[in-house]
Amino acid sequence: MDDFNFNDEFDSPKPVVSAPQTAVRKQTRQRGILIGIGSLLLAAVFFTVGWFSHYYSLGKQKRDLLWLIDTVEKNYYKPFTDEEWEKMYDGLYDAVLPDQFCSFFSPEEYAALVRAGQGSNADTGLSAIDYEGALRVYHVVGNSPAALAGIESGMTIYRFGADPDDLKTGTRDDLYASSGANGSFYFECGYSAESKKLYQVTSGEYLASYCVYCDSESSFTFTGTDRLVLTETNKPIAGLDGDTAYVRLLEFDGKADEEFADLLLLMKQRNRKHLIIDLRNNGGGYLSTLQSIASHLMRDAKERYPLVASAKYRNGKTSDFNAYDNDFELYFEKSSSRIAVLADENTASASECLIGALIDYGTCGFEDVYLRKTEGEQARSYGKGVMQSAYLSATGSALRLTSAEIYWPKGKSIHGVGVSEKVTQNGAEKGDGAVGIVAPLLPGETDSLLQEVVLRLCG
Repeated sequence: MDDFNFNDEFDSPKPVVSAPQTAVRKQTRQRGILIGIGSLLLAAVFFTVGWFSHYYSLGKQKRDLLWLIDTVEKNYYKPFTDEEWEKMYDGLYDAVLPDQFCSFFSPEEYAALVRAGQGSNADTGLSAIDYEGALRVYHVVGNSPAALAGIESGMTIYRFGADPDDLKTGTRDDLYASSGANGSFYFECGYSAESKKLYQVTSGEYLASYCVYCDSESSFTFTGTDRLVLTETNKPIAGLDGDTAYVRLLEFDGKADEEFADLLLLMKQRNRKHLIIDLRNNGGGYLSTLQSIASHLMRDAKERYPLVASAKYRNGKTSDFNAYDNDFELYFEKSSSRIAVLADENTASASECLIGALIDYGTCGFEDVYLRKTEGEQARSYGKGVMQSAYLSATGSALRLTSAEIYWPKGKSIHGVGVSEKVTQNGAEKGDGAVGIVAPLLPGETDSLLQEVVLRLCG
């Protein structure tokens, strides 16, 4: 249609185009093509110049690393398989990460991490450690296949395998290496060799639960497939008095804040006014979950949305994390309710932030924090007072990088020191004043640390 234009009326005759006009139009087209090619070449030049400028602005070590990878790829005596490249890059990623709290995730791993943060997991829900010469169950996520099978934290794993007729002994690494296959997996475990039995666990998707409630009469947790529902489990804690409830908080993850609020309401309905919060082996989680849980526990806070923690970044910028509400008196008696905390050397991050908020707002004192200890050592929590942020790459991979130091509401940082018991060393008192109790890291058929705290509070 370039050779003519319609007039106002559609039946107008097509104008005649002479040869000179056609030649001019061909020249115009050619000029446009040349301009387009020139623009692309110019863009390529600018890109190349920019790349080289960026490359040579890198430090010598970074340029050497890029050169090293490129040289290996081009000149190694045989080509690398995809698996070998993945292994090599995993080693490089680990070497680049500046501390143990940082992680690199593939797109698939990051997607799974996000789903887990929302409470949707796809595994057995069981983790294990080598402890005191035995393979022991460390964590069992609530409502997971392992939990529903009846496996509990602290059990010894005597044998394991995908075939119930060919179970093997081994270490944690052996267990994790052998449990990758789909389908059922079998654990022969128990609190003693006499009480051990075989448990069948099938890995699959489930809604994770992170809170457990107990009192002197019964216990409750959350189960369900489509949604979590409060479920009675009938495992009361011996020695608790009629005024005291116990809540175990495993992680600041998933729907833990909603579960915690539901259990506070249950506590109130069951006429309990004192609370023991168990944060042992709780490595933390999301600050947003902390903000929500802290909303119910700030005894002396005057503000509607009290400060729970603050973050300070390298550039001097600070961010405040405030509770989402301030409704302590909805669940507790302001002047008489007693709140105690159980913690250990694996209580970290958001858990330590919660302890700080409880102390800074008068909900409890250091003397109400009970720490697990080993004989002859000063008890303390982990001491993780830093925060990680997620950075996404163009490929969908993610870097979880330590980005800020975290402070308690009144400005205390516990990074590297944790919350500690008060001890006397060389005639000088050291520590915060928490109470240390000698106990094993993992419970047996009885939980000796909890038993001792219940005796002190309710005996």
